[in-house]
Amino acid sequence: SCVDTGKPFQVAASFPVDGSGILQALEVTLSQEGKSCPLTMRLDTYKGMAELSEAVKAGMTPVMSYWSDDTMTWMDGKGADGKGPCGVDHAAQCVDTVQFYDFSVEEVSKAPAPAPLTTAQPVVTKPKV
Repeated sequence: SCVDTGKPFQVAASFPVDGSGILQALEVTLSQEGKSCPLTMRLDTYKGMAELSEAVKAGMTPVMSYWSDDTMTWMDGKGADGKGPCGVDHAAQCVDTVQFYDFSVEEVSKAPAPAPLTTAQPVVTKPKV
């Protein structure tokens, strides 16, 4: 399996922007130590990215939640749509509690700053007499 949800795994969320600071996508990657197949999801077709960009710039509070349901087998099996990454559904193995740790919010990269505008000033010298 790619990610064993019964063991600690990492969740990385990123919000890449273009040179103008407009949000281009929402990306989430699940990975686990010792596993060579991280699971990545990229949402880049949302039509309201410009509006969402403005909301993010205004400031948001990160929120994490956890819930469990027998129909949420998209991580541990094929899932309801049959397209999940794992061959067998293991809904009974989902635990009732989780621990969040090593949580951080950090800036990965900034949009490039515009180059400073410089103008050449003519240099005038007086001839020596």
